[in-house]
Amino acid sequence: MSKLNDILDNPKKALTIWSAYHLIVWTFLPWLCNSCLPLDSIEAVMWGSQWQWGYDKHPPLSAWTPELMTDLMGDGGLYLLSQLCVVIAGLGIYRLGRRLNLSARQSLVAVLLLDTIYYYQFISVEFNVNILQMPLWAWGWYFGIDAVSRKKYGSWIGLGICIALGALTKYIAVFLLAPLFAAWWQRGELKKALTSPGLYLAGILSILVFLPHLIWMKNHDWITITYGLRRGAEEETLWWHHLWNPLEFLLTQAAILAPVIIVAVIGKVRNRTSSPPGKDGAMGLALGAFLAIALLSLATGMAPVTMWAAPMPLAVGLWLVPRFELDRIPRTLLTSMVVMSSVFVIGYGVTYGLGPKMRDKPHRVNYPGKALAAAVEERWHEKQNAPLQYVIGDEFLGGIVNHYGADEPAVMIRGDLERSAYLTEEQVRKNGAMVIWLKNRNAEQEQQVSLQWAFPDLPERYSSLKELPDLIIPWPRNSSGLAGRYGIAYIPPSN
Repeated sequence: MSKLNDILDNPKKALTIWSAYHLIVWTFLPWLCNSCLPLDSIEAVMWGSQWQWGYDKHPPLSAWTPELMTDLMGDGGLYLLSQLCVVIAGLGIYRLGRRLNLSARQSLVAVLLLDTIYYYQFISVEFNVNILQMPLWAWGWYFGIDAVSRKKYGSWIGLGICIALGALTKYIAVFLLAPLFAAWWQRGELKKALTSPGLYLAGILSILVFLPHLIWMKNHDWITITYGLRRGAEEETLWWHHLWNPLEFLLTQAAILAPVIIVAVIGKVRNRTSSPPGKDGAMGLALGAFLAIALLSLATGMAPVTMWAAPMPLAVGLWLVPRFELDRIPRTLLTSMVVMSSVFVIGYGVTYGLGPKMRDKPHRVNYPGKALAAAVEERWHEKQNAPLQYVIGDEFLGGIVNHYGADEPAVMIRGDLERSAYLTEEQVRKNGAMVIWLKNRNAEQEQQVSLQWAFPDLPERYSSLKELPDLIIPWPRNSSGLAGRYGIAYIPPSN
């Protein structure tokens, strides 16, 4: 027990070990298991290769950062980026805990509890907009609390930058303000915050940083907003959706947080006491965003996506640790961390490392990324000496050719020009393109997806389009010797 206490009483050493675990294990594990980046990561790199101020689904920051990291370090760079987001968020939570007057030990325990949560281990390797938001929420909360309690304009500027960068990642980042306002209210500082010139300085700064993307949206018919609205309108909202959707969201989040809740219950039983709810604002930070999303769902009937909540539980430990004195049960805490970390690490290794040998249907991270991109470009270069500039495909297969291909062609996403604002029909006609789609995961099966089904309007739009013999590419590490069948078509340049 004394050794466990020694670890918890040395936050610098413990945080170093915790950071190293994430940066080493969760960078190398997916790098060793996967032959292809996950879907969201492929999509992000595909967007980032075009260096726009916005894309069809999201603002630009979640595309620029993975493009930079993969250019520098390949796929491993993107896995490292995900863990940098987790680690920087964790360090922000530690600093926030100290600002909320938690002891160094309590703040450390609040960070370590994050390792019992699915968002910060197993799924954190799949870089996407939700992962990139984590450090911005954690440090945004820190700057917001610090700005009011210490009247520091530097912290107001930090808050403004976090809000702006969060919004440049995903618009839902504005929901980081709901917990912050709840915390200010709980601390009796809401009036002070609202009357502080620093709050308006933060607002003006965030708008200025966000402005280039706002201009881009205006010049592209507000596509990031209208696309989302159209997707939301595809399903009719029934009256019971207003009740079930927020309830389902909260129940799902409770299930994800079950390990933390179990540790809190054990702490209450073991210590036979619990401190009364404090006025430090931790409860507002822990619960504010969940309640805000649930209320929005209640009002609109929308169905919140589970992963939207990835940054929301960051402050849960700051509320539960002092409330149930979890820092007094080090053995239970560290046991829960080791057990959950083992479950996540072994689960990932089995699912994706051994998955190709255990199942016929491959996961996306087990696709033959490099082989597929090379095959598509080889077909192009059999007919053209110039680099392949454009590929038409879905976000995943098109993104694979863009990311792993030597020519790095821009992708016309699903043949939709509106979703591919960085290119034009004229450019594709002039320079030519390749079309790629999955016909069947099993090349031997007769049922196959045709070009007309995958891209109904392409033959009419490009009269010179020619289908080529299918690509047959084996699935990596598949013990059954299965191969996938990919349809491929050629659009010759008009010049």
